[in-house]
Amino acid sequence: MKTKFTLLLILTLTYGFSQGEDVSIKKLEINNKLDHFAARVVGDKVFLSSNLTNKRGKPLKDKFSQSIYGLYEGELDGNGEINNVEPIKMMEIGTFNMSIATFSKDGKYMYFTSNHDTKAENKIKGYTTRNLIIQRAEYKEGRGWVNFTTLPFCTAEHNFGHPALSPDGSTLYFFSDFKGTKGKSDLFKVSVSDHKTYGEVERLSDSINSPRSEGYPFISADNKLYFTSNRRGGKGGLDIYVYDLESDDEEQKPICLDDPINTIGDDFSFFLNDDLTTGYLSSRRTRGEGGDDLYYFEKF
Repeated sequence: MKTKFTLLLILTLTYGFSQGEDVSIKKLEINNKLDHFAARVVGDKVFLSSNLTNKRGKPLKDKFSQSIYGLYEGELDGNGEINNVEPIKMMEIGTFNMSIATFSKDGKYMYFTSNHDTKAENKIKGYTTRNLIIQRAEYKEGRGWVNFTTLPFCTAEHNFGHPALSPDGSTLYFFSDFKGTKGKSDLFKVSVSDHKTYGEVERLSDSINSPRSEGYPFISADNKLYFTSNRRGGKGGLDIYVYDLESDDEEQKPICLDDPINTIGDDFSFFLNDDLTTGYLSSRRTRGEGGDDLYYFEKF
């Protein structure tokens, strides 16, 4: 394996983590010319999204020349690195394209982003785009992920993706261009009951959503909403913002995280472990490997 340059920065964040706390960030060894993004820790495993490849290791493309992504799982080594990565175990292929997943605390339920079938429902209804949907699957010991189901509020006319469960599992956050959207895409939420039934879709407030695009929501253990946006006032491209869901401040606005979390490149898909000190983000920053790379951060 070639020796990789490890990017290590010691800088200060001004919100989300307490003022004056140093944060280290490093590029993971798993990164290469393929995309690696949306890491999520579940127990002693970490799940992530990456390209599906052919036998020669080249990324697969669909008929629209778009990358095809799959979900992978790996093991943590104690220093943030992800080892022994392999495709998740499935007894059925519920989708063609799978990425950006969220999991129940017990690891028995998974929600992820996929596509409508262009040869079936979309073609019949006259749609030519492969709009995104959210699917749910169950984990069965010895069988892997089974019982793939599209969430009932997903329609072929709109995009639904980037699911994120709240810490107690009672609410699912996601992005969509569903009715009521004021930007290109907004953040929404829906109540979840036993991972079987769902409430009415609700758009998050204008204090969170902007006239541009929002996506990649994540809810931390202390009930802060982290998300990605290309709104004005950021550091460049996509940036990661934080918003305190428990605050009573009616004037509260999302805060753009400082260096080294955000850069002039695209920074997105933030994840914070329950210890509120370590986590992962995805980025296309300088000195990356050429695509979406995974970074591990730690405050101290």
